Parts: sequence; C-alpha cells; structure tokens
Amino acid sequence: MFASGRNLVVLALLIGVTGGCEPDTFMIETRVRSDGTIERAICQPMASVSEAVSRHDGWQKTRIVDKPTGQTAIRELKPLAADADNKDKAHFSAWGRFARAADIPDHFVLSAAGLDRRGTLDRRYHRRDLGLVVEHTWSETLVDVVELDDRRRARDELVKLGIDMAAATLGHQFGKTYDFSSLEKWSRTNLAAFAADLLDYDLQVAIQRRGHDDRQLQSRIIIILSRYGLKITGTDGRLLKEWPKDVAEKFFIPFVRRLLKKHVRDSSGKPVGDEAIAEIVAFVNQESAPPAWQAVVKKRFGSEKAFDARTSQLATRIWGVYRPLFGMTLFGTSRQFDASMSLPGRVVETNGKITGAGTVVWDFAASEAFPLGYEMGCRSLETREQSAVLLAKLKPADRLGVLLKLVDLVDGDADPLTAVLRRCATKKSWAPLEVYRRGLDPKKQANEVKRLNRLYRLLELPLSGSGGAAT
Repeated sequence: MFASGRNLVVLALLIGVTGGCEPDTFMIETRVRSDGTIERAICQPMASVSEAVSRHDGWQKTRIVDKPTGQTAIRELKPLAADADNKDKAHFSAWGRFARAADIPDHFVLSAAGLDRRGTLDRRYHRRDLGLVVEHTWSETLVDVVELDDRRRARDELVKLGIDMAAATLGHQFGKTYDFSSLEKWSRTNLAAFAADLLDYDLQVAIQRRGHDDRQLQSRIIIILSRYGLKITGTDGRLLKEWPKDVAEKFFIPFVRRLLKKHVRDSSGKPVGDEAIAEIVAFVNQESAPPAWQAVVKKRFGSEKAFDARTSQLATRIWGVYRPLFGMTLFGTSRQFDASMSLPGRVVETNGKITGAGTVVWDFAASEAFPLGYEMGCRSLETREQSAVLLAKLKPADRLGVLLKLVDLVDGDADPLTAVLRRCATKKSWAPLEVYRRGLDPKKQANEVKRLNRLYRLLELPLSGSGGAAT
C-alpha cells in the first residue's frame, strides 16, 4: 500500500529491477574414485557454516580463506591473514574422503523461518559393477522448500492479507468520511486475479527456465495489466513492450484516480471529487508507513515484528528460500554455486558442461532451484581391461556404444545377469554367459531368452552351436 513495499501494485512496479548486491559464492569440488569412495572439497561463506559442520571429523583439513575467485582449486586457496581487514569476506574451506555420499556433512542448509522445511543439497551416488564395465551415477540436487499446492494457498493468503490490511488502514484513516466498500470488492476480484496471473507467470518462467530478460518480463506484465483495465500504450494506442520512463505519472496514478472516482463514495453516497481523490492518493503514496497502518498492524498482529514474520513466511512459501519474485533479491542474499565433478572413466550423460573425459562443471545461481530444485547429474562408464579382451572382435570406436547398450540391458545388482557378466570378466571368457543361456527354459523363461538373444547380437556372439560363444 505504501512505498515501504506492502502493496501488490508497488510490487508489480518493481519487476524488472534486479538485486544489486554481490552474490555469495559456494564452491564444491567432488571426485569419485574407482572403488566408490568420494573426495569432497567445499568453500563457502563463514556465516553459512554451522559449528557441527566446521568441526565435523570427516574433514581431513579445514582452513579460513578469502572469497574464492573460481580460478583457484579449493585446496590451493591461501589462508586468510589473522589481521585481515576484510574478515566479512572470510570463507570456510574443507576437504575429506568419505566412504559414502551420505557421509558427507550437510555443509549447506538454509532453514525456512516458521516452516518445517529446509533448503539443502541432496546427494545420491550409485556404483554398479558389471564386470566388463563399472557404471557410476551421481546426482546432487539443490532442494528448495516450495510445495506447489501450498504455494497456491500461500499466494491467495498473501493477496487476501494485503487487501485486508489496506481496507482496514483506509477505514482507520478516513473513518466515515469516505466509503471504500466498492473499491474493496473490486480489489478482492480484480486485484487478486492480477496477482494470481502475475505469480503464475513467475512460476511458469521458473519451471521452463526460459531466462527472460527485463524487457520480456515488462512486456508480459504490461499484457497482464491490460486484462484488468490498465493499458500502457503508445501514441498509436498499442500496448508498449517495456515501461516508459513516466509510467507512474502517465499510467499508474491516472488509473488509481479513475478507480477511486468510480468506487469511492462520500458520506452521502455520492462520488468523491478531485480534492478528495488527491487526498487519498497522497495518503497511499507516502514514503513510510503512516500511523494508521501501524495502528492496524498492532491491532491485528500485536507488533510490526509479528506482521513481518507472517508476511515473510508467506513469501517463503511462494518464492522459496532462493528465488524471490522474478529473481529479485528482496528477501535475502543471492547465492552462486560453482561445482565440479570428476568420475572414473568417460562421462556418457550429464546436464552439466563436460570439460574432460570424466569431468563436468555446473555454474548456476541458487535461484534456479525454484521451485522444483536444481539437479547436478552425471553418469560415467569405467571400462575394465577385460573388456578389451572380450570385445576384441569389435572396433575400438564401437566398444563404448556397445557397453552403453549392455548397461541398459541389466537391471541392477540383484539381476542374475550381473553375476554372470562378472564371472565372464574374471575368466576373460564368455563361457559363463553361454552356460547361463543354455540353462534357461525356453517356455518358462521366454523373456529372459529374448534378452539374452539381444545381448548376443549386441556382442556379435553366435546364437547357435555348442560352446560357440566361449572364447
């Protein structure tokens, strides 16, 4: 309602303005070894590290360093001098070796005030040994606290709260001088629908990760506003593609004046005049919250702090803990993640940037985790030396493709074919596979026979002849 920001119209006006503060940097370096053990190095702001994490006995080494540049490996960052003037830039760095992904300390945890939810890094690693090849699959997701059904409820609650507070404040300030009931009714339909459209578009942009720039965002908001009677047009009468410099004076304030003229009545039930409209506009356009607002806040919530806690919780349910409205830094510090992963063998699948045969990097803003999380996923195949022997008939350039298809044919460790392939690798012979195939019942195990036939064709092994598959 006021320039303090507690107003959905003001919120809309802010769209297109980006946060100006420098983001916090979180560096993560992970290396998976052939045996499945994991080396992990981190560097992040001191304020983000709990004592339990900083003192975790899994770290082999910890160090306080200056803010990283991204060009230097974490283990090579120099300690921050004890007498340094920039201690506000102090970062915690640590590294260690862990038997499982679950053993890595939860070094990034962002609690949501008033909610039983946390923003975290959720890690999953699976190693599958198929004898000829070992498959390594890593997935690490920056999880947000948003739940889509709850987000819609919070959206409606926030809009209702804003309208309730605005109506109560106008009533407190002007008493029986003016009647705002018609304006309140308009707000509960049109203004609420506008806010829903705006926030739904925000969600759509985030999920699709289309990376709209300021001009695209402004153009879309202008279209949404036009649905509710506020048309921001040029001299030709067509909707503009971005905000003009005089958007407030030329479009928003006149629109508000028209609303007041149409919906506000004086004590006798007649439309208010220009003088009354100017009085109301001046009141709602104040730079700071007036006594009337403070009185309503105190009556309903007891204190400004309690009100802020309520609106902050609603905002978190709507925008999560990383991504305020359209990426604007309104509710907290922005965060940048620079992560790298090294896997044994060759990376065959990832959503990151491949920088080497077994290395991948991700560089992203935490806001990209809104609302469904940001996953860093990759998969590699580590070929064993036995595969060169057993696949000798195949061209070297074709072997990786064959192994990729072989991996897809095997379900997991419980699959009996897994144990068979491991025996083949140990003996450097296809004989165990032939024994397994000949032991199948063609009628009772028809599907398994078909799978083995596909495998034989893939490996270019003969499907007939006694022992013909053995080397």
